[in-house]
Amino acid sequence: MKIQRILILSLLFPLFQACTSSTGSSSSKQVYLGQSTEIQVPRILFRGQIVIGPQTSSFTPCHSNQQFLLTLPAEQNQALSKQVTSPYQAIYGEIIGFLTAPSQTGYNADFRARLIARQVNYVSEDAVKGCSQPVQSTEARGQDPHWRVRMTSPDTFDVTFSRLQPQEWSFKLTRHTVEHRVYTAQQGTLTLSPSLCQLSDQTLYGWMATFNTQKGRYRGCARLGNQDPSMSWTATYQATSTQQENFTVSLILKADHSAQTFYYYQNDPDPIIETGFWQALNQDQVQVVMTQHQQQYLLSQRIFTRKGNQLYAPKEQVGRQIYDISNGGLTLYRTAP
Repeated sequence: MKIQRILILSLLFPLFQACTSSTGSSSSKQVYLGQSTEIQVPRILFRGQIVIGPQTSSFTPCHSNQQFLLTLPAEQNQALSKQVTSPYQAIYGEIIGFLTAPSQTGYNADFRARLIARQVNYVSEDAVKGCSQPVQSTEARGQDPHWRVRMTSPDTFDVTFSRLQPQEWSFKLTRHTVEHRVYTAQQGTLTLSPSLCQLSDQTLYGWMATFNTQKGRYRGCARLGNQDPSMSWTATYQATSTQQENFTVSLILKADHSAQTFYYYQNDPDPIIETGFWQALNQDQVQVVMTQHQQQYLLSQRIFTRKGNQLYAPKEQVGRQIYDISNGGLTLYRTAP
C-alpha cells in the first residue's frame, strides 16, 4: 500500500502543469510543510450531535453521517455526561476546537479524524431540533431580572430588559482573546468569559456573561454565533493530466469538514480513494489531511494556497516524510460549489 502511495507521488504528479502564479508572494501569516515551528490551526466552531460513552465519545456534524472521535477536557466531559438521561443518548452540541489525525491502533483508527475540544459553546438535550435550527448569532441572557443581548449585525445588538421592547445599541468588539470577548457601547459593556454556565436543566452554555450598564450590573450565560466562516472552501477541485489523458485527480472538501481525494484512470473503473479531513489555516490556506488510503490507515497531508478558483500545493507529507511535488507542485481548479 505504501509503495502504491509513493508511486502516485513520484510518477503521477509530474503529469500536472503547475501554475506558478498560484504560489503568490509569501506573507508572514502563510505556513508551509517543513517549517521550523509547529503549524497552528485556528479554532473552529462545530455544530452537531454528541454521544458521550464510557470509553469513547463521538461527534457527528449536523446534516452529516460522518463521525469524529471527540476528546473533551475532563470538566466539560463530566458536565456533558450530566445532560444525558440514558447511555449513548445523542445531544446537540456546539464545540470549539480543531481536528487532528486519529492514532493507528485501537478504536481510534475507525474514525476519520479526532475532534479536540477546547471549549463547549452550547449544549441542549434535543439533538434533532438543535441541528434543524438556523444559524444563531452571538447572544447573552440572564434571569431575575430577565435581560437579553443579541447581535443583529457585526456592530449592533438588540438589548432587552424584562418585558420592554428591544433597544438597538451600537457596539464595538474592543477585546478579543481566548479568555475574553468584550463589547463596548456608550450605554454599557458586555464581557464574555469561557466558563460553563446553566440557566435551565435542558441547556448548557460555554460562556459566562457580565453586562455592566447605567442601570446596574447583570450576570448570565452566553453563546457565540455558530456560523462557520470557513465554508467558502467547500467545493470540488479537479485537475487532469496535461501529458497523459487517462489520469485525473479530484478533491472534495465537504461542509462537515471531511475530505476525499479520487485518483481516476481511464482504463480502470474503480478510482483510488483517500479519505480524511480539512480545516482552514487562514483566509488563503487550507490544510487537507488524508487518514485512509483505500480504506487502510495512512497519513498524508497537503497545505493548499488559494488564488481565485485555484488551489496550489508545492509539497506533500506522507507519514513523517515531506516530498516536493514534481514540476513545481500540484494545482487544482474549482469545478463545483
